[in-house]
Amino acid sequence: MSRRAPVVLAAMLLLPAAAMAQQEGEHLYINFKTMLPGWTLLPTQRGRDVELTEIVPPGQNQQNWTDQVAVNILYGPPKMTPEDLLTQRVQLIQRECEETQTGPAAPGIDNGYETALRAVACPKAKRWGQGEVSLFKAWRGRDAMYLVARSWRGPPFAKNERPVSLATTAQWLALIQGIVLCDTRDPKRPCPETAANQATGKKPE
Repeated sequence: MSRRAPVVLAAMLLLPAAAMAQQEGEHLYINFKTMLPGWTLLPTQRGRDVELTEIVPPGQNQQNWTDQVAVNILYGPPKMTPEDLLTQRVQLIQRECEETQTGPAAPGIDNGYETALRAVACPKAKRWGQGEVSLFKAWRGRDAMYLVARSWRGPPFAKNERPVSLATTAQWLALIQGIVLCDTRDPKRPCPETAANQATGKKPE
């Protein structure tokens, strides 16, 4: 990965090319063309049992971005909870930041899957001196663990500052909550495109 990869993504991360067409099996459904119009899907980075796909606005790239969505997959039967995965990520960020601020993990159940949300702020990264704020959501699937981060990166900020407004944070939450983990093999965990086809009587393309 790039030396200037964001603090919150400095280790193992991933995404399948979901939402552009119907997929089989378990996958994240992300209608990124609707959720992030005009944004660029960067080439997927792959490692052993892990992948990372980053999505950035027009005019930004992997090395130079202010806003980003990162989709991560850790393949293999999950051995931890979503809260555990977020704790690991927070520990990674704490090693990279001068002073980390974190919100509590908020567990939940979405489409039959265990999930957790957590906000993390890094006022100043040790190596490149920029600040970062991220909202994470983790899923515990049957085949893998999934992690999505909506992030901002910019000038360093003081501990009591809020570089991302409450209105923008609400938009981040709506984006992340619009992402669905689903499984075409399991009717209890339906995929949005399958549910839409059933409602209209259409056959999947």
